[in-house]
Amino acid sequence: MASNKDRILEAAMDLFHDQGYQGTGLEDILSSSGVCKSNFYYHFKSKEELGVKVIERKVDEMRQSVMEPSLGNTKLSPKQRVLALFERMLSFCDENECRKGCFFGNLALELSDSSEELRKPLSRFFTELETEVEACLLEGRKQGELSLQGLTPVELAAPIVSLLQGGMLLTKAHKDSRAMRDGIKVLTVCMG
Repeated sequence: MASNKDRILEAAMDLFHDQGYQGTGLEDILSSSGVCKSNFYYHFKSKEELGVKVIERKVDEMRQSVMEPSLGNTKLSPKQRVLALFERMLSFCDENECRKGCFFGNLALELSDSSEELRKPLSRFFTELETEVEACLLEGRKQGELSLQGLTPVELAAPIVSLLQGGMLLTKAHKDSRAMRDGIKVLTVCMG
């Protein structure tokens, strides 16, 4: 059985993804987790502290379920690893009927101007993702697999993450995964 702290974190993670951080009240979290208010405050000083812990947990999940099997999978070529990142996110979109979008992108859009405490871990996550993509591109260029159309790995890493985030955003907005599918085609061309 999950601890009360874990139940709060899991409930908040799901609610923040579905309703947004600001659209989720403490009562929503308590009701969904089945934990009382005093127990919430035993584990977390505030909703903002909970938000930071939820982001940290979601980053760990993302590393295990998406980044390691794609960008970190050295059985694949560097190009295949970057494409696998997009394919995993496309599968997520399709499994969720194009409605959830990216947990991190959603929160970044919602919170980056209103909470510095929550913006910082989101920024760190995107920087980590860019660094992982850059490492794959660098390896692919050294091996001669990728031309990168004359760009350096560092010049292309952030635009690739932007392409992924934009694809997730448009998939959610249109309720159609065409933007992600087209993004994979563009990515293939960009990497060379």
